[in-house]
Amino acid sequence: MDKNDIYDYDNYKEYLLSDIHRRPGRGHGFRSRMAEAAGCRVAFISQVLNGNLQLNMEQAEAINQLLGHSSDESDFFLLLVQYGRAGTHHLRNRLKSQIDKLRQKRLVLKDRVDIKTSLDLVAQTTYYSSWHYAAVHILTSIAGYQTKEAVAGYLRLPVKKVSDVLDFLCSVGLVRVEAGQFKLGVARIFLGNDSPMILRHHSNWRMRAIESLDRNLESDVHLSTIMSFSKKDLLRLKEQVIKGIEQTRSQARDSVPEEEIYCFCVDFFRL
Repeated sequence: MDKNDIYDYDNYKEYLLSDIHRRPGRGHGFRSRMAEAAGCRVAFISQVLNGNLQLNMEQAEAINQLLGHSSDESDFFLLLVQYGRAGTHHLRNRLKSQIDKLRQKRLVLKDRVDIKTSLDLVAQTTYYSSWHYAAVHILTSIAGYQTKEAVAGYLRLPVKKVSDVLDFLCSVGLVRVEAGQFKLGVARIFLGNDSPMILRHHSNWRMRAIESLDRNLESDVHLSTIMSFSKKDLLRLKEQVIKGIEQTRSQARDSVPEEEIYCFCVDFFRL
């Protein structure tokens, strides 16, 4: 069954209906399982999903367990149920604000990427001082580019510079030496938007992106466009961008053998 993302919904009933329809056999029999978990009749579940009745919070928590929600997803589902049950305009506005805040929190990418920064601030300052460090670091994942000379030739850098970069990468565990070749180490790193290094990191690779425009390679993709849309759709659009980033990182991580190295930059900002 494909993933039904609860954060795409403001209405818990629409979410549940979508979840049921995505299941094998379009969810045949699953309403019975929901009713059993919630301690009610199947007719009541049908009236909730297709009518004006609402789950109570105990029933909602039972369905949380049935659906196997994570802790964060469970909190969000309960909030959606509270929002659906709210009887006044002011309460609905308050709950909708909480819903939007939880969605906004999910847009902090470092909280959704399963990588813990393994470099202290001093080492980060060096790593993000130039594009050389990240480029050499990732290039060592490709067979054929695991010597100083091969890396230097590919990146068009002096061997001395590459040697200094590799010495640093080895010292912090991002690269290791094995049988005379440089290979990825066990340490991993991801820079969050709250890091003091983030401006330098983005600048390094945006400058490389500009330089790549001059090369005009058919294998490269560049897009710049201006869009307008409703405020209501902003969080959903940002969520789609983040999902695209996550999917790209996941596919790249699982792609073997490593044969090419590319830069992937994404910008989505208010004018």
